[in-house]
Amino acid sequence: MAVRIIDKGRYELFKSNHRHRILVLGGRKWYALIRGQRGPLIVRTDSDHVKAETLQRGRYYYVDFRNDPKFEDQPHLLLQKGERYRELILPNGLPTNADPQKRIVLTRKSIAAAELERYLRRPSPSGPGDARRPRRARQAAR
Repeated sequence: MAVRIIDKGRYELFKSNHRHRILVLGGRKWYALIRGQRGPLIVRTDSDHVKAETLQRGRYYYVDFRNDPKFEDQPHLLLQKGERYRELILPNGLPTNADPQKRIVLTRKSIAAAELERYLRRPSPSGPGDARRPRRARQAAR
């Protein structure tokens, strides 16, 4: 089981003067959240959007889970909203220069902020007995 925090920091989600939803991660990575023909997309954009209304802001974690009992084995973007984190699944990761738009899976799942932050520091074992088995035995089982 592996939990890898790829990025973390503060984010802001706002509506632009053109009514687009813009997500800013860490003040330096800008994305538009749009509805595509086959579902929601996250699209890389630049910082020239004019903010009309702030929708939410808080902390974020961009995490890749592998063989984790609580989360699917895909990258997740976890956005804090109040005392909870909302889960967004990014099957192909965040957009890049080479691939500026990616599919996003919006879930209804949320997790308490304190619980998530504790979990990211000490994730649960993969299955029954894994916590008690020596590391070599766990690696040999994979």
